Amino acid sequence: MAIPDIRKGLREDLELISSWDFITSANEVMGNIDLDVASSKVANEYVQADKFFTPSDDGLNCQDWFGKVYLFPPAGAYFWDKKQDKWKKTRGSSPSLRSSHAVWFSKLYKSWLDNDIEQAIYFSNCPDMIRYEQKIFDFPVCIPRTVPMLLKNTAEGVSNHKTCTSVIVYLQPKWDCGQATQRFIDVYSEKGRVLA
Repeated sequence: MAIPDIRKGLREDLELISSWDFITSANEVMGNIDLDVASSKVANEYVQADKFFTPSDDGLNCQDWFGKVYLFPPAGAYFWDKKQDKWKKTRGSSPSLRSSHAVWFSKLYKSWLDNDIEQAIYFSNCPDMIRYEQKIFDFPVCIPRTVPMLLKNTAEGVSNHKTCTSVIVYLQPKWDCGQATQRFIDVYSEKGRVLA
């Protein structure tokens, strides 16, 4: 019996975009969004970051991150390509692969530690992030009480799309940690449980 190729039904032109509510909250906490590191022209019509990186810009491997960052990682799995010395996306499945949400968070965390970025809001609709990257619990985290409604961008246009259990993580500015954390609590406690 032949095993069906589940990849045949996957769409290359599908993109999930944060809802306007999430973007408004991120702007309320940070003041504005300087950079969306995993975006597109359509997504930035909603995010309205001053600058954004598209997949062809390769924000994960090839770009410097700065300022106030918003990150909603693309779905998928990555492997470390030793020859090219960078993360590459794959459609394969193997225990040695890493979730895109964990790979992108690692870069965000390093950029924050190195003071390349001032602060960041990280949104993940990958519930396994609580296992993949437990460093998220070193920061204020909001677990929304309802399933977030995202936007789905396909070749046919943009439509609503329910996602699954999600987390929102705030990497605060180091010079204003206390007040910034309180701002995050004030804004996001209306959306769900905040662990700070």
